[in-house]
Amino acid sequence: MNLPQNTQDIGVVGSPSTNTELTIDLLMEASEERVVGALVAFQACQNGRPVITVGQIVSVELRNRWHEDSVFRNLIKRTGEIPPITNRQDTRTAALVVGATFCENQGQYEPDVLGMVPSTGTRVFRVNQEILNKLLTVYSNEVFYLGKAYANDILLPMWFKHFGSGQGGAGEAYHLGIFGKTGSGKSGLAKMILLAYARHKEMSILIIDPQGEFSLELQGTRVGQQGLPMDTILRSMGREFRRYAISDIQLDEWDLLEELLVSQRFTEQLGIPSGSIDNSRRAAEVIREALKQKKLDELDSIDCLKHALEVLSQNKHAEYVYSTPTRKQQLQDRVSKLLQQPELEPLYKDHWQPLAQLFASGQGRRKLYGIVKDLLQTQQSNNARPIIVIDISEQGNRNIWSEDLQKRILVKLLNALVNGSQNTLSTNTTANILVILDEAHRHAPSGSIERGTQADILRAQLRTAVRETRKYGVGWCFISQTLGGLDNEIIQQLRILFFGFGLALGEEFRRLREFIGGDDRAMELYQSFRDPHSFPQNHMKEFPFMAVGPVSPLSFSGRPLFFTAFTEPDELVKVNNLVQQQSLQLE
Repeated sequence: MNLPQNTQDIGVVGSPSTNTELTIDLLMEASEERVVGALVAFQACQNGRPVITVGQIVSVELRNRWHEDSVFRNLIKRTGEIPPITNRQDTRTAALVVGATFCENQGQYEPDVLGMVPSTGTRVFRVNQEILNKLLTVYSNEVFYLGKAYANDILLPMWFKHFGSGQGGAGEAYHLGIFGKTGSGKSGLAKMILLAYARHKEMSILIIDPQGEFSLELQGTRVGQQGLPMDTILRSMGREFRRYAISDIQLDEWDLLEELLVSQRFTEQLGIPSGSIDNSRRAAEVIREALKQKKLDELDSIDCLKHALEVLSQNKHAEYVYSTPTRKQQLQDRVSKLLQQPELEPLYKDHWQPLAQLFASGQGRRKLYGIVKDLLQTQQSNNARPIIVIDISEQGNRNIWSEDLQKRILVKLLNALVNGSQNTLSTNTTANILVILDEAHRHAPSGSIERGTQADILRAQLRTAVRETRKYGVGWCFISQTLGGLDNEIIQQLRILFFGFGLALGEEFRRLREFIGGDDRAMELYQSFRDPHSFPQNHMKEFPFMAVGPVSPLSFSGRPLFFTAFTEPDELVKVNNLVQQQSLQLE
């Protein structure tokens, strides 16, 4: 095969070996090199055609059969060594996990499957960037680099295809998962993956942002130490991004108003205790019916509030809320007091107005179905489809926020997304949308949840979305600190997974082992990951990851790949040619 000859041999194929894992007898000159994690390759002949197989060294073992003999061990414990035996009789073997096999066809390299075992003595050499680029010439326009192969100085090729058909498309949607403890680099990796998908102008991206990190990044505020200028890079790509806080979303259902009157504790201002849920719901129902003759988007006035309170204070309505005369009278007295100044003004400003404004129309405000419609719009000429961030964080919604409101909005959004994407089937197209959900374990936790609560409804809706929207062209990317804390039904739907540092203990370790099919060698390599915060200086930090699934042209065999993510933004930009301008000020 016409491959570069300036390669470094590190060993030869030994015994025992299989077509998926080979034993490599290391050469003497490689005995003091760092080879665990190294990308290596060997050439062979299969069906009369030359092939080259690339794999990763996952472990190294030292054996000296004389040192294992009890007689010699007794001598060694006295002298510390036996000169003719110690060191000189050492043998080192490495375990090579097969990653991808290529065969040559008219000067191009095509993927193949290794269905044989090369003979002992077959030379195994380190893969350099030149060899890798030659093997992947056919995929050069599709390859994206998130970092370098673990313990290598070689860029590890990956691909992130859009979910439609045609050039650069996978033809179907798939779900991703990014897992790792706090500080493992998962947020930084998620931002790089976002940029990888943003290259596809025919793809829409929806980011559900419960912490506000993505919203700040797209507004130009850097979060953390990565310093990746996402907003600048996206603009250079011609990608439009829009941010919607909770106050920018126009709600449009009377049932939701009724629910929010209770969950946002407006009914508590009427003297109804928080524990009296049934009474609160009846009071909210009365208020809703009192305002039914008005338009839902015109409730933001003190007159509407006054009218609702007057109706509630009427005998038949107060009696509907409380059947006992004493409690009924207390409610009427409280409402009568609220109708008087100076009680009415603060009630309006602090409690009624923030609620009513969620349903008000206005410039820049969008209904959830309108946002989904924007995501589903077909690409016009060369214009890119939108990137939309829904900021449901407390920091980004100081005027009105609660976990209950956050969950209710997500439920409505998911329902609109499922219905909207389902409608694309009638047009013989796919939605081609990536949805990124940060802190996924908060919204779809494992374990039991009280039935009928918003948390239970949201988890069920997420399960439905993950199961049903994939066939409509909607893929999900879940970012979570934990494997065990995320709902198992959702995890089972994930096809591509990235595991950062911190999942090597207890239940997390068991779940992780299941994902890679019980591959002990891969688990040993994963356990060698160092905590990024254990490095003495920031510039020395490494953020290692294990990737599982069809994420790379080197992962045809389905075995895990190991890489170290970029820590310098300019390196990511340069190797992926993300910015066409000659100069970009990286912050």
